[in-house]
Amino acid sequence: MADPDIGAYAHNLIEEVRAQAEIEGCELHEAFTQLVLDMLASDGHIEDAVAVHFKSHGVEISGYGGGPDDRSLDLFLTHYSPRADDEHKIGRGEVDAAFRRLMTFLSRCISGTLTRADRSSDLAGMCAAVTERFARVESVRLILITNARSVVRGSLTPMVFQGRTVTRELWDLRRLANWSTSGNKAEPIVAEFPEGLPCLATPRTDEDYSVLLAIVPAQRLADLYSAHGARLLELNVRSFLQVRGTVNRGILDTLRNNPERFLAYNNGIAATASRVDFEDSPSGQRVIRRIHHLQIVNGGQTTATIHHAHRNKVDVSAAYVQMKLTVVSPERLDDIVPQISAYSNTQNRVTASDLKANSAFHVEVERIMRTLWAPPSPTHPHDTHWFYERARGQYANALTREGTPARQKVFKAVNPPTQKFTKSDLAKFENSWAMRPHLVSLGAEKNFTLFSQQIEEQPPVVDKQYCRRLVAKAILFRRVDRIVARQNFGGYKANIVTYTIAKLVHATGGRIDLDRIWRTQDLTSALEEAIVDLCRLVQKVITSPPEGRANIGEWTKRPECWAAVRELDWVVPASLEAELVEVDSYDDDIRLIRRTSPDDWTDLATWGTDTGLLDADQLRSAHEIAQALAQGWDPAGRHLRAGLEAMRLARRHGFRPVIGF
Repeated sequence: MADPDIGAYAHNLIEEVRAQAEIEGCELHEAFTQLVLDMLASDGHIEDAVAVHFKSHGVEISGYGGGPDDRSLDLFLTHYSPRADDEHKIGRGEVDAAFRRLMTFLSRCISGTLTRADRSSDLAGMCAAVTERFARVESVRLILITNARSVVRGSLTPMVFQGRTVTRELWDLRRLANWSTSGNKAEPIVAEFPEGLPCLATPRTDEDYSVLLAIVPAQRLADLYSAHGARLLELNVRSFLQVRGTVNRGILDTLRNNPERFLAYNNGIAATASRVDFEDSPSGQRVIRRIHHLQIVNGGQTTATIHHAHRNKVDVSAAYVQMKLTVVSPERLDDIVPQISAYSNTQNRVTASDLKANSAFHVEVERIMRTLWAPPSPTHPHDTHWFYERARGQYANALTREGTPARQKVFKAVNPPTQKFTKSDLAKFENSWAMRPHLVSLGAEKNFTLFSQQIEEQPPVVDKQYCRRLVAKAILFRRVDRIVARQNFGGYKANIVTYTIAKLVHATGGRIDLDRIWRTQDLTSALEEAIVDLCRLVQKVITSPPEGRANIGEWTKRPECWAAVRELDWVVPASLEAELVEVDSYDDDIRLIRRTSPDDWTDLATWGTDTGLLDADQLRSAHEIAQALAQGWDPAGRHLRAGLEAMRLARRHGFRPVIGF
């Protein structure tokens, strides 16, 4: 891989941070933090990261996170300056001081001596989450991220704090640039085998790849997974393993009871690499010393379970795993590796459709967005594109290809940086509109993975109409974000935003005029005023968790939180009601009805008769729906709208059906 142009990357990063700050309505440092955390999360290098900045005497932190197994804790500190010159550097003294401030935060947080703000603040939530997580973890990782060039060379020595190993990572401008040029691929993993790994080379059948067969000690796989986590797994496998994967009981039982038979019982793993370094052993046998850009494309469940067993004190030293290693020429990695993932015999539930359906969806969105002209807006007096960045770095690469500053200026005028959005952004827009704010609150990557499963099961029709309304949802989401920021709630902005949109959709029955938002590239004053009113009510609900759920961040990830917000007694203002449009909701209505039981509608009819709040047509529809469900068929279309309106009216007056929609 060619060395990246550090200077060009520095300038592009500054532009990207400025655009992010404009979108979020925040300071440059906050925008940089969110930008780099999202980037590293998409790579699999970090997970479940939350940006929260706090600085006091001798203490500073920019965010926290942790691994999926709750055995590690990440603490982040970011340093940003809008400088791109060669002299923007960070020395050993500054690096050491930054890590000391992070350690001081951890020490004071755990001891309870850090000043706590009110319970609804981000700082209080961070302190509670870090303290709770620290009690369970085996290791802590301190990560310093800066857009300065570091003069520090070599790795930083690990430390020990209260029995936990503490490692330190420095991500400076050079490392960020190297990472950025890797495109969709994670920072390359290089696996070392000091004792040598015997292998058998198969006959070479194609100039683009070769295949090696090897027997890998299970202990070495456990060590690799411990060092690199889910980054060891090829991206598609990792995404689906995160949600669907559970510890495989059969694999675990074999490791415990018959480790010497593991090789016979298990199908092994399939992996890919860009290069392999060989040596000849003293006996003359060719062995593998080093594997570059190692990725496990099949057998993720096996690898994760071996790591789980080893971590829980199961002796895996007698177990071995067969590995088929495909060495692919670097220029063909993006083409061949996904095909190997799709066609490998799989031991977990990753299928070819897992790997292809989502890709086809995103490719089609990208194709249409590149040619779809958005009308003039209050900020752009001419037609523009909304740039869908399907793969990391596409916008910067497209800008670079324009060559001259004059052509780049034209490109940015047609493709404004503030109108760029990513796959994880798309998933946030869609799941907020689909009234799944608790999924959005899980974090960008987990939400994206769940969204991918949803569109696999119910693929949307991607056409110009879909993309226009997607842009309208993006405008709505980003405008709500700015409105919430202006309220100065003190914390949990991201959660308030997604819950406000979900409640708005719920209260209006999804009748917000997305086509109007697309045409004007703006929200109406009536809609903005309604959002201001609604977000204040939402904030009170999500920052007041019930007894036993003191951690607000975790509370917002629960379906019960959405149920509480959904129950808010908020009436759509008359000014907004006048703007709502009729929508074809038949498919959504049918899906909702199918989730209910006949008893829900029988009870509704009884309640309506007793209270006198339902008219004859609504009572008739409730009876018809109950009868249809009891007989196993869908009710007639004419009863759907009347029945659902009756149910919503009844709920506003205290009626509670079993399904609770």
